[in-house]
Amino acid sequence: MTQINIVVKWNGKKFDVEIDTEESGQVLKSIMFSLTGVEPDRQKILIRGKTLKDDDPLSSYNIAPKQVLMMMGSLGESLKAPEQPIKFIEDMSYEELNKSLKQPPGLINLGNTCYMSATIQCLLSIKELTSALNNNQAPKQSSDLKVKLTHSLRDLFESMNKKEGDVMPHVFLSSLRAVYPQFSEKDPRHNMYKQQDADECWNGILSAVDQGVKTENNEPSFVSSHLRGEIVTTYSCIEAPDEPKTEHKEIFGKIDCRIDKTVNYLQQGIKLSLSPKITKHSPTLNRDAEYMASSSISRLPVYLTVHYLRFFWKAKEAVDAKILKNVKFPFELDMSEFCTKELAEKVRPVRQHLLKLKEEKEERFKRQKIAKISQVDDPTADSSSAGVSGANPGKSEKSGESSLVSASLDSIIDESLKQDVGCNPSGLYDLVAVLTHIGRNANSGHYIAWVRKMDIPEDASAENSREDKPKESYWYKFDDDKVSIVNESEIYKLMGGGDWHTAYITLYKAKPLE
Repeated sequence: MTQINIVVKWNGKKFDVEIDTEESGQVLKSIMFSLTGVEPDRQKILIRGKTLKDDDPLSSYNIAPKQVLMMMGSLGESLKAPEQPIKFIEDMSYEELNKSLKQPPGLINLGNTCYMSATIQCLLSIKELTSALNNNQAPKQSSDLKVKLTHSLRDLFESMNKKEGDVMPHVFLSSLRAVYPQFSEKDPRHNMYKQQDADECWNGILSAVDQGVKTENNEPSFVSSHLRGEIVTTYSCIEAPDEPKTEHKEIFGKIDCRIDKTVNYLQQGIKLSLSPKITKHSPTLNRDAEYMASSSISRLPVYLTVHYLRFFWKAKEAVDAKILKNVKFPFELDMSEFCTKELAEKVRPVRQHLLKLKEEKEERFKRQKIAKISQVDDPTADSSSAGVSGANPGKSEKSGESSLVSASLDSIIDESLKQDVGCNPSGLYDLVAVLTHIGRNANSGHYIAWVRKMDIPEDASAENSREDKPKESYWYKFDDDKVSIVNESEIYKLMGGGDWHTAYITLYKAKPLE
């Protein structure tokens, strides 16, 4: 048996083929049929001007390694291109996606309950929270109202994950109102339930889950480990500079973004909220005095909640007024600049590693794109010269990287961060959900959730995905029971600046370490 590699040209394309010279011409035609779809009896293969015959052994044609053969022939009638061209998932409009893809369930509004529906949809995007609720060790028949709330939240999540169509959250709503009676408040003029603040609902649910989910061996709860961080604040007295500075540590469940005329970006708002001026008692002056508080983050959780302080109290009208100012939030957030020096140093190696991987990935895509353009301009060009191999450019290169990346990352993660379950060892985050408000104050208007659907839809087949195009994030818009897929460009419109849906809470997730 003598095997050699040859090149067969057909229809402006080149095919690298391995043949056994002891086989017949019919075998080579069968190989070309599998590569091109041209049936063997429609093929004509030329070797140095001679036509390949089916029964002749290939050795009789003295084919040399890397020799170029020419093939002629067209696709059979049964293999004609479809009248309607195949459309890739990435090329569909969002109207087409909404028609073709199965939508997750919405939540039926039970009377000004959009604040709760939007909160639930955002929290459902935290997949590990569902597992924590399912593993709750608290007794099912507990009289503890917060335990009951966690059980009803578990059941609601289960319904939303299984059911096709809208879900009625009446059991959970009853549990929520039992724990927090303020959500039962009614407008006496219309005898209807009042609109509520989604931030209060968010905080209330997570606080109840933190206390209501019982773990084995009294381990830290999921909320404490994955949604809570630690912040260190140093207080210095402005009116008594010689007074010794004091330091205070506390747990935080969210980071505030203060908004004033100087704030145009989320990072500026975070910085402003970490350096406020406060009034408190001064032991040196023996009276209340003004202090400068300077805070830094000493622990970052896997999930980071950001609250935009858009509402303030108008005493004259006795209402919460809304700041409509545009505040740009990033889809990728780097929190290292807000960390203590110790934490910034610990996350630095992983942070730099992930940023380098991202840069290499973008460069690899650029090379693939250039190679594709080159092939379009010159179909006979050898794709290997452009650094791309055959049918699936970059796939083998990518598959060979994952184990190396995991091994190299494990060696550079700080040991204390390895032991800290639920922390973010890189300081880098991806945006996964946005809760918005439209209206002029927190207790009126309307709340909506926008949740990222990671990359290609799970039910998309291999034929409907493309390797040569960067994966785009799809977003679900949850407007109570109305659910739709929206373009990522719609998320940019949620940054404020007018009477439109405006980001009130954003949820970030730590970048994956792979």
